[in-house]
Amino acid sequence: MAINTIFKSVSADYERNLDVKQIVMQCNFDTTSKGGVSKVCALSGDVRITKTQAMSKQVKTSGRVSIKLVYLDAEGKLNNFDYISDFSEDINNDAVIADMPCLVRASVIDMQSSISGAEIKVQTVVELAPTIVEINTVDLLEDAEGALSLKEEQQYQKYVCSVDESVEISDEYSCGAKVDDVLFFDSKAIVSDVDNADGRLVVTGQAEVSLIYISEGVVSTKNFNIPFAQELAVKDEDLRACISASVKESRLVIEGSENDNTFKVMVTVALQGFVMQSQCVNAVTDLYSTANMLDLSVERICFDEQNGVMRFEERISGSVGVENSDESIKSIMSCIVTQNTLSNLVPMDGALLAEGVLNTSVIYETEDGATKCMQVELPYSLQFDAESVNAHTMLCGSAVATDCSYKVKRDREVEITSNIVISVCAMSRIENTVIKSVEEGEEIKTNANAISVYIPDRGESIWQVAKTLGMSIESIKEQNPDLDALMAGDERIVIYREIG
Repeated sequence: MAINTIFKSVSADYERNLDVKQIVMQCNFDTTSKGGVSKVCALSGDVRITKTQAMSKQVKTSGRVSIKLVYLDAEGKLNNFDYISDFSEDINNDAVIADMPCLVRASVIDMQSSISGAEIKVQTVVELAPTIVEINTVDLLEDAEGALSLKEEQQYQKYVCSVDESVEISDEYSCGAKVDDVLFFDSKAIVSDVDNADGRLVVTGQAEVSLIYISEGVVSTKNFNIPFAQELAVKDEDLRACISASVKESRLVIEGSENDNTFKVMVTVALQGFVMQSQCVNAVTDLYSTANMLDLSVERICFDEQNGVMRFEERISGSVGVENSDESIKSIMSCIVTQNTLSNLVPMDGALLAEGVLNTSVIYETEDGATKCMQVELPYSLQFDAESVNAHTMLCGSAVATDCSYKVKRDREVEITSNIVISVCAMSRIENTVIKSVEEGEEIKTNANAISVYIPDRGESIWQVAKTLGMSIESIKEQNPDLDALMAGDERIVIYREIG
């Protein structure tokens, strides 16, 4: 009897991270017109991608770096500078095909400042991490009539669309007094969850906004935690997406009466990522015939499958003392989170380890009335339970600091406490066995023995036994009903055959 094979085409699309590229940007701030400079108190930077295009063997991208700087002038008074710098960069890679789905995630990984006279020199290191989608079609054997086949349930995924959407959120705060100056205004965004309930794809997260201002000669701090939820345009079942968030634009408007100003904060959050759709397929992974030898062409299909977004949160703390042991802190004016670098994500069985550094700047007043500042670096190593993670899971993520608080200890020491919120995208390696073709060979000679005894090896499957004996599993189990799916190694399998 000839074997009738039925093949099916499925998508095995996946994200592929290309080699990262670092660029260095330098800018100079001339403070002559603003009273000179004695010390840099806080230096914060952020970067966002404004355009990305896949060309042949190249990703062209452009973006914008925003720098926020707080410093003490020559007289020891607080002042600030904001600066925006645009860039364009080509990332070369032979795997890139023109117009293929791609995106570039950007982050500031290092910032350094130095003072030369009245000039502040700032060097910013930006890391560009390009990601593309490889589009693959796999022809797999779905059924084989006239042969005995072993099937397994296999997972595949199909690229659906790219996400490039924005969500606008806002909040306001009445400070109860007149605002004289805004020293620092910065915002970060992070994704908490991507949910596919009821066929909708909803991204939730939060924006963290820090505001430092002077009112009636007093320096004050206000932090905003603004949640967001955005339903994406795509609708279907079994959708998965690793979405990242960045601040596209943030605006601060001061309203209200002369002696009772209100801050109105407006943030536009940009969402980026790829949407994939899971597909479950029953595929033939092995087969044999009792009549003819079969020549099988077998291939191993490997790709990375999205597992979605996970959110973790933990509180950290640390202390630092003033450099001058004779100096006492009268009060803390503000604590500025300048950078939160998530340097490493380590997968473990049922858990993950997140390592990073939180950089803050503390502005304080001494007992003699002078305004001073110091940098506080808080390294952290946090372990979280994560049932879906194992040692081979691939992880990428981002982190923001929220609810940063401070207090003075023993007049010369400052304790900083902050929440670390981490958003993690997880991907698992999928390996599927696929039969590409089947060819029938020579006819199998019938065993002339009326009785056969087969002693299997330990761990041998009932499928392997049936294939060796050239019989169906049902026929073998009918004559040996006590057999399990895996052999213990002490079985004696007896087969009775009809001799014609």
